[in-house]
Amino acid sequence: MKHGAAPQLGWNSTWGMAATAQEKDYAHLLYRKICNVVKQEKAPELQLARIANENKMKGWEALKGNDADVIVIQISDNYRGKENREEFQSNYSQMIRDLRGDRDPIIVCLTNWGDGPVNEMIRAAAAENGVLSVNLAPLAADPANRAGSEGHFKNGGVNWHPGDRGMAKIAEATFAAIEKTLRKKAAK
Repeated sequence: MKHGAAPQLGWNSTWGMAATAQEKDYAHLLYRKICNVVKQEKAPELQLARIANENKMKGWEALKGNDADVIVIQISDNYRGKENREEFQSNYSQMIRDLRGDRDPIIVCLTNWGDGPVNEMIRAAAAENGVLSVNLAPLAADPANRAGSEGHFKNGGVNWHPGDRGMAKIAEATFAAIEKTLRKKAAK
């Protein structure tokens, strides 16, 4: 979604890591798709926010009480805690409930760019809370979606991330998940 500059990795930008421009990261591509559906005098506001401690799946309190109409949760690639229901899935579920609050925003949970038990827990937490989920693992499995296939960066860590093609695929998959509900709400 957004990664600060990390010159030691050859990453000197402040948008979705490995996208070649801000307008090519998945958050901005998805935002444009949403704006095309939600036609109003003033474009909706795009807010990019992080939880305080993704490593431990904690620290979303500052994000509670938001007034977002669409919430995309994309965390877990940097999770370093125990991959179990008690430490990860229950916290993830609570975060969904806290971000929803007493409103009814469209919420979609994206799995991580890798694969494994955390992805299963994200999908389970989404289902448990009646929100949407998108599995990114199949996109990550296609080497053409990784930045390394595009040749813009030298660092292996940066190249592991989705490149411009992968970012576009993430935006497309996320939009496909929310489109029907978004159009229904926009028509009201």
